[in-house]
Amino acid sequence: MSVVTVFVESNNASSERRLQKSLTIDELKMRLEPIVGIPSVDQRITLLRGTALICEISNADDPSRMLGFYPVEDYMVLNVVNTNPSIAARLNFNDESQVEKFVMDDDEYDKRNDTVRAFKRRHNMGRFADGKSAMSIDEEDEFKEDAAKIAVGSRCEVAMAAGDLERRGIVRFVGKTSFRPGFWVGIEYDEPVGKNDGSMDGVVYFKCAAEHGSFVRPDKVATGDFPEEDLFESDLEEM
Repeated sequence: MSVVTVFVESNNASSERRLQKSLTIDELKMRLEPIVGIPSVDQRITLLRGTALICEISNADDPSRMLGFYPVEDYMVLNVVNTNPSIAARLNFNDESQVEKFVMDDDEYDKRNDTVRAFKRRHNMGRFADGKSAMSIDEEDEFKEDAAKIAVGSRCEVAMAAGDLERRGIVRFVGKTSFRPGFWVGIEYDEPVGKNDGSMDGVVYFKCAAEHGSFVRPDKVATGDFPEEDLFESDLEEM
């Protein structure tokens, strides 16, 4: 066959390749360079069947010698070694001592909100599964100042995301919950645009009709003179 399937191996790589037997040894080394990361001029190639050495592949005696000159067969191994010691040391990708590692102070890591630890803490996972005892004081007091400005019984308007229609209703609960850390506001909406009836995970925080209740963060709530809207009023005024 004019094409042979071989395993190419080095300190930095191991892969299966299909090579033409008509490749000259110089061409072969150029093909192997991006695979093993060893410059073609520094490559020493040996042919193995399993772990048994068959021969060395070289064109020292004949620059035009091709891969097919050697007894290469499917699934043999081309083992490539770097003959330049200084470059070989720099190209040892398996030597972790050559890798400069970034290390963050544990206290600094603990303050970040975009880490795996923060995610587990927010969701009571892993070592934080025992609940609020494992949560930081900052999380327990999250939105405390915003919540202090909201009174139960106030009319309110809630906007959850940019572009969303404001939802109006009455504040029925302000405080901490068992389902998430920090402060929350329980809203009884004027319309059935909520997610519950004032209870979460079997705990009743307030009572309202199904799909009229919801819990939102205090920074999403504006209290004031927000009378109940007639959803059909605009339809009557327009033709």
